[in-house]
Amino acid sequence: MAVPHFSVSVVARGSGRSAVLSAAYRHCAKMEFEREARTIDYTRKQGLLHEEFVIPADAPEWVRSMIADRSVAGASEAFWNKVEGFEKRSDAQLAKDVTIGLPLELTAEQNIALMRDFVGRHITAQGMVADWVYHDAPGNPHVHLMTTLRPLTEDGFWFEEGRGARPGRQADPQ
Repeated sequence: MAVPHFSVSVVARGSGRSAVLSAAYRHCAKMEFEREARTIDYTRKQGLLHEEFVIPADAPEWVRSMIADRSVAGASEAFWNKVEGFEKRSDAQLAKDVTIGLPLELTAEQNIALMRDFVGRHITAQGMVADWVYHDAPGNPHVHLMTTLRPLTEDGFWFEEGRGARPGRQADPQ
């Protein structure tokens, strides 16, 4: 019987983390980290079985055009570099990082379908991006999911009034 696990953390600069570095690791990919002008290479890492970069159905055009004609890892690289560039503070919170253990009793295809349903209901339906990968480690099928902390807007990312709104940044459009 599977031993499920679920953990959530925040990818934050204050703790020395980077959204681009996190994405490269999860996608087992080589990515350019524009803010630090360096390349991150995790192409030797193994275990990636499936990857998806999912945007909300009503995602703004800037997101659609930024990820158009890119691979999943390429869309992830472009998007998280945009997030890193948008957030200026040294203690910025960049993404939510979720690790979900999946049932051993299900096939990989069933686990992927389960994850797609979860992402559709709980992430993209809330206007946020879901960047997820399925790692099929022996005896430990699991997903790494990175999401935005705020819904997307036509001009970038939404900031809640009084909780992170800064001059020159978009606040609640209501």
